[in-house]
Amino acid sequence: MQETIKPVKLWQTPSGSWIFDFGVNVAGIPLLEVEQPQGTRLKMRMGELLNPDRTIDFSTTGVAATGVIQTDEYICAGKRKERWTPRFTYHGFRYIELSGMKDNPELSWLKVVTVYTDVEKCGSFECSDSTINHLHKMAIRTMLSNIHGLPTDCPHRERCGWLGDAHAVFPFENYNYSMNNFWMKYMEDISSSSSVFLRNTLHQKLYNSEFYFADKQSGIPFMISPGRRLCGVASPDWGTAVVQIPWNIYIYYGNKEALDIYYDKMKLWVNHVANLAENHIVPYGLGDWCPPGGNSNIDCPIPLSSTAFHYHDVDLLTQSAVVLGKVNDAIRYTTLRDSIKTAFIEKFYDKESHTYGSQTANSMALDYGLVPVGEENAVSDAIAYNMKEQHNNFFHTGIFGLGNIGKALSRYGNPQIAWNAFTKKGEYSFSWMWEKADATTLWEILPTSTASMSVGMKASLNHPMQAIYDVWFYEDILGIRPDVSGPGFKIIRFNPTMTSYMEWAKGSVESPYGTISSSWRNEQGKLNWKIRIPANSSGLVALPANKKIIVNNMRLSSLSYPVVEESENYVWYHFPSGLYNMIIE
Repeated sequence: MQETIKPVKLWQTPSGSWIFDFGVNVAGIPLLEVEQPQGTRLKMRMGELLNPDRTIDFSTTGVAATGVIQTDEYICAGKRKERWTPRFTYHGFRYIELSGMKDNPELSWLKVVTVYTDVEKCGSFECSDSTINHLHKMAIRTMLSNIHGLPTDCPHRERCGWLGDAHAVFPFENYNYSMNNFWMKYMEDISSSSSVFLRNTLHQKLYNSEFYFADKQSGIPFMISPGRRLCGVASPDWGTAVVQIPWNIYIYYGNKEALDIYYDKMKLWVNHVANLAENHIVPYGLGDWCPPGGNSNIDCPIPLSSTAFHYHDVDLLTQSAVVLGKVNDAIRYTTLRDSIKTAFIEKFYDKESHTYGSQTANSMALDYGLVPVGEENAVSDAIAYNMKEQHNNFFHTGIFGLGNIGKALSRYGNPQIAWNAFTKKGEYSFSWMWEKADATTLWEILPTSTASMSVGMKASLNHPMQAIYDVWFYEDILGIRPDVSGPGFKIIRFNPTMTSYMEWAKGSVESPYGTISSSWRNEQGKLNWKIRIPANSSGLVALPANKKIIVNNMRLSSLSYPVVEESENYVWYHFPSGLYNMIIE
């Protein structure tokens, strides 16, 4: 139990029951405080959405599948004021319908106690733009509704640890909360849930092909780990979690044990997907899940996204082999990685238009290094063009594109386009979610327009996989990123790409070495940027070329910080641990 929330509104329905509105959608349990006659049977039913007559619409919590409405009941002893909460359960809801009382209730009768795994907060973010801040708060609230010993998809309908959701949310969740132990535990869930392939019709439906065996090879994960149901063998775009999660544990926490323990599982998965590939192209998967309009409107071809994940898996396995000193594997998988890249570009890249065809396709290609060298900005331009010409100057992605598209724009010549999209108002915008849909958590299908809102109301209203944009706030607005050369933030990259578009931003991340912070403010034509690099760490700090720069009251040109990288717009300097106040003009 973490936080107690009071109701903000109370009203009676035509049937005589009463609706308590708690103002926000959460995972939690009711806290009942009443004084009623002995034998009074109070019934509480929970939901996320209201019908037009202001009764609760229970459909988004999975009633059609489960046949059950989230319900708690309490029989009063009648001797004094009674205080009660249910045990061994939790629910996902914003509204509670209360019935059975002998007289009219008061707001004080019910509260909500939020329930989630006791993870420690490690990150903070705030900026001068209210839309960005609102999105950040929604991401956190949605995340905390879905960590209950495992990373769940929703707090009511399924409560399952889908692998696709898990690898998507990992980066943003770890900027906000310290979760090394959580993810190590979840990797053991995946490992212990893995089993042999079994022929069934579900697999044929998922992959749209004849089902395949791997010589009854054990260790291949299911779509869900653990879970109430196994739901079949993991598709290539879901099972990538077996590779991505151990690698990210290593990168974010410096925990090499994750690679030591799960390297063989990572290798097994890569070999399995390689066996499914046809000339290095992987034709199976679920695709860029839950774009606007639902999964019938995925515009990134499944073979493209699945092959991109396969390339990424092989790349991470290659790097893991180097870390672990497995020389022969490093050589073998480097060759495979390069072959996949060649096949990917040849199969999917439009060389004349510099595009892979969709916002998600281009964003994934940029993030994973699948764009021909020197054409990165042109591919980013193709994203901007697609947004303008086809999607009302807004994003049109599922979860795999949404996590990449911000940096695909801001790091490759289109920060203005990224800023415009994140802060856009009216229909086809993030702000539509709370201005028109009254959303307080992120829906399974984001209600960013009238059309997507109508589709989204038929699904869950609390899905953290859609919160993955939040990583961009830390990495590109604050400018804090881990660097592979120093895992666990021993070496930190500092590179805020959005300083021209808002007045100020500030935030921090607690690393294994201490507090990392970045805060900047635009004042009188100058950028005042302060960073903290904790002891026993160092920073790779990106500073603009051809600018006057003062570092701790001294000209940068008079200091001896080594230059480690140079690009068209930035020079990267190596700073030792310490506090730095930089003025850029």
